[in-house]
Amino acid sequence: MSVLIAAPILLTLTLLVSGLTKLGARQGTVDAMTSLRLPLRTFHRSVASLLPALEIVLALVVWVPSVPLQLMVSVVIALLMLSYLAIIARALTWEGTVECSCFGTLASPTVSRATLARNILLSILGVLGVIAAGSGQMTLALVQQPLTLLTLGGVLLLTVALTALALGGTTASEPEPGASSTAATREHSADVEGLEDEQEMLDYERTAIPAGVLQRPDGQLVTLRQLTAQQAALLVFVSEGCGPCERVLDEVPAWIEELSPFLQVRTVLSRPPDQLRERTLERVGEHALHDPQFSAREALGGRGAPGAVLLGADGLLAGGPVSGGSAVIEFVEDIRTQLRSAQDEGELSAPAE
Repeated sequence: MSVLIAAPILLTLTLLVSGLTKLGARQGTVDAMTSLRLPLRTFHRSVASLLPALEIVLALVVWVPSVPLQLMVSVVIALLMLSYLAIIARALTWEGTVECSCFGTLASPTVSRATLARNILLSILGVLGVIAAGSGQMTLALVQQPLTLLTLGGVLLLTVALTALALGGTTASEPEPGASSTAATREHSADVEGLEDEQEMLDYERTAIPAGVLQRPDGQLVTLRQLTAQQAALLVFVSEGCGPCERVLDEVPAWIEELSPFLQVRTVLSRPPDQLRERTLERVGEHALHDPQFSAREALGGRGAPGAVLLGADGLLAGGPVSGGSAVIEFVEDIRTQLRSAQDEGELSAPAE
């Protein structure tokens, strides 16, 4: 049996793992496509739904013992690998960290030179897979040496698994939510029951707002305590181009409209407002603040972008920080729910214009 057979076996394992891990992480795939600045954003969700099935089907159909069919499927797999390679190579030319989920949630999400090397290797395997299929070696192995083929596949699978364990696992694609929350936010966890969540809200310890500094659109510096001297502030930390951040930015206009009578809603970015993209400015308007290198976010205990924290007008933290796209959206939704409830019960009324 030719060593060329190892190429389609490895690609099959890669596509199966990739497709299966993407099945339960459609939002992560959509966020990755946004982070990688892929065009036709309105179709991202549809592609994210179809891509896992496509990868799984390709991984299985390539082993149907028919040379023409195997050749056609192998060409499609090779083109897919080359497409992933081109996307990763393009992302490495940009400033800042980019995250992707090209091969599901088990792969490291941060695009780096190691990611590029991985995709180069997979592209080479894709080309070798085309040669193996076109030469008839895959069909020959399936018909004449099926047990040997299964043994080789098992050995390669075991080798990959042991290598992954030796490297110490992988990194999740989105930070977990922050550990603290208030009456305006609930923390959900798979291993925590509802009563424990409620107890955590009651036990939330309000601490003094740290001495962080932000910059207004006019260039004026303002401390976090000065910002909230008259009114509480919801700070939403985002980075342009980050998939989860873009998802959060899409929600910001509605937050500003609903929450502004009661508190400030401020988007905080590491770039000055005059350097922001037009689409970002359309969503945040004059509510953007500049946080060089996210120093204020770090002072507040934030762990990444997107993130959010609620600052009270009494000089104390009122909620958060939380990190991650889903956690931030949930955090703000809880604030909105609390305010609506207070209004319905007559405990809160909008300030007079």
